[in-house]
Amino acid sequence: MKAAYKASLLSAFVFPGAGQLYLKKYWRGLVIMIVFLSGAIFIVWSNIAPAFNRLDSIMVKMQSGAASLQQLAEISESPASTKSFYYDAVFYSIVCIWILAIVDAYRLGRKKDFPESKSPG
Repeated sequence: MKAAYKASLLSAFVFPGAGQLYLKKYWRGLVIMIVFLSGAIFIVWSNIAPAFNRLDSIMVKMQSGAASLQQLAEISESPASTKSFYYDAVFYSIVCIWILAIVDAYRLGRKKDFPESKSPG
């Protein structure tokens, strides 16, 4: 399999930046991985934090003994907090980074597959 195809498939299906690491462009691959991973962690945390807050409020009401099943059901069925502008911006940014990582891995692989012939002088 050609390096361009293998690198782009690695970046597409394994992890963004994996194709760059395969092509021995370590710094570029690590930067892509770190940026993508930090965005993904933000997305996951912004989804998990409201669930933990809701669970905490349920636990407080249960421990105090002042909550009926109806009140607990209302807390658990209440809608989660609305997503912020940052959530959408980070989500679309990591999608763009993923696509750019695939294109960049393919471009670097093409350079490796077909090196430009250099003429002397």
